[in-house]
Amino acid sequence: MLAHRLAMRRTLLIAAFILAPASAFAGECPTTDAAALDRKLSPLLERLADAPTEREGDLRADDIWIIWRTAPDAAAQDLLDKGVRRIRVSDYPEAERLLGELIAYCPDYAEGWNQRAFARFLSGDFDGALADLDRTLELYPRHFAAMAGRGLTLLKQGRTLLGHKAIREAVALHPWMRERHLLPPDQKT
Repeated sequence: MLAHRLAMRRTLLIAAFILAPASAFAGECPTTDAAALDRKLSPLLERLADAPTEREGDLRADDIWIIWRTAPDAAAQDLLDKGVRRIRVSDYPEAERLLGELIAYCPDYAEGWNQRAFARFLSGDFDGALADLDRTLELYPRHFAAMAGRGLTLLKQGRTLLGHKAIREAVALHPWMRERHLLPPDQKT
């Protein structure tokens, strides 16, 4: 009887460990070295700015997205991946919850903030999206997707001049991004 209870208890403890959120056992998130990230991204951003075609621009931007979407550790990556999957199926409340957990765990990981901003934007929480986008840009000022997202959010709020300004800043880094089509003809260069 005692052996059975001990075996059952061990099974329950193992199950609790497996089913617990990843960040609960991950300890502290490794700190993001912003200077090292910028050194890694700088040559890619230069190549992106010089892309001769939209297709080439998209391919070069993909190289940057790979770096942005690589979280500081496995627990953070799991939360990011789950949050992004929830966005893809339009489950914005769950995406926001997962990405909020990621932000609490890794507060200096810019892409966590950017993805939560995207979930908030899609759910119509434009003020929340702007706050997250501002934090993304504080952590990584050359995040062209956050700049463009900020511009789109401002446009949704009817703040056209500020929205266009943010999109122009994004297009200066990624000249082929689709949001460039939202600029008036006289502001596209």
